[in-house]
Amino acid sequence: MEAHYEALMVKVTDATASPAEREELMTWLADKPELRLELEQHQALKAVTDGWVARLEADLFEDRHREASSTRWLNAVGVGLVLIGLALMMGFVLVEALTDPMAPMAIKLGLGGMAAGSTILLGAVVRWRLQARKKDRYSEVIR
Repeated sequence: MEAHYEALMVKVTDATASPAEREELMTWLADKPELRLELEQHQALKAVTDGWVARLEADLFEDRHREASSTRWLNAVGVGLVLIGLALMMGFVLVEALTDPMAPMAIKLGLGGMAAGSTILLGAVVRWRLQARKKDRYSEVIR
């Protein structure tokens, strides 16, 4: 194959060829099906590698966003406020139910059990996340 057409194949594959160059190459390939197939294979490979590059760039953007101090701070404040709000609401309901002499014993026991269970589950999740974060070998592979 002539060097000129090899260069055109590279330019067409990289999508940097002008319309005239693309037309010239397509005309030259009209009676060369094996070289047309080669061009299609190069273009398919280019599409795959472009997809990899796009995925890596998206992951890099995600990693930078996740590691930004403002993101971590906002997430911590948000989670903290939700947990404080839940604790206040559960605490208020629990105190009101336990101190109300008219509240049935089943309500008192049920609310106490729910509060204890929620606290235990929250502690287990926090403990698991702290342990998994240190040992996760795949945290930077695929999201």
